[in-house]
Amino acid sequence: MDYITWDNIDEADTEVQERLTANCAEINQIIKESIHLLETEFQGRASFRFAHSAPGDILTTKERYQHICFVTKYESLPPFNGIKITKHKDKYYLGNLDYIRHILNEYRLVIQNKSDSIYYAKIHRFCRDKLMCKDPTKGLSISLLHETKGDISDVMVKMLDERNKAISLILRKLEFDYLYNGILQHSDIRYTKRFLTEYSNGELNYVFIKHVLLLDYIKDWLIWHYRIVNSMTFPKIGPL
Repeated sequence: MDYITWDNIDEADTEVQERLTANCAEINQIIKESIHLLETEFQGRASFRFAHSAPGDILTTKERYQHICFVTKYESLPPFNGIKITKHKDKYYLGNLDYIRHILNEYRLVIQNKSDSIYYAKIHRFCRDKLMCKDPTKGLSISLLHETKGDISDVMVKMLDERNKAISLILRKLEFDYLYNGILQHSDIRYTKRFLTEYSNGELNYVFIKHVLLLDYIKDWLIWHYRIVNSMTFPKIGPL
């Protein structure tokens, strides 16, 4: 099954078609490997329960700030609407390259900057730790209560772990370090030679395509992390 295709791939010439098809096949393989890790689901309605009887606030100041920043960033992550190919003087170009760059930049704090508080692995650790905590006298304890099965917090932990591993697999397979530190955010000298070569021969277009087409999957796999964090994020953004 192909998870990603281009509706307008036939607009390009044979060479471009072949390159896009090969790029698409590589992306599909990565997605298949990632989706293979997602084995745990649950059916029916469930709700989170929060318990806390330890001294101090339910969240530390650092955690509250982390949550507000993550929720704000997650909600603003833009969807990708597809590849646009334009023709100019018998050559083909990415017609929405600026938008591709914008989307990639928006995801940086979540998937690349390991020192940032909203890096996906840090958000995962918070959610996992609180779901695993069964003693509210020691800190915040989160439970997932199913309408018929009772406490299924262990199922949620498995779901979060699998999605965290799927995201990690995607990031290992790709080259976001090259994009962010060599092109988009910084000009790391380690990547200068490669960047100049791929910029001039057009290879950089395919690098952008390969990376941007996987971002929606990453956002989808963070949805439960978002729901947990958002359910305890206060205050909400104020009015004008």
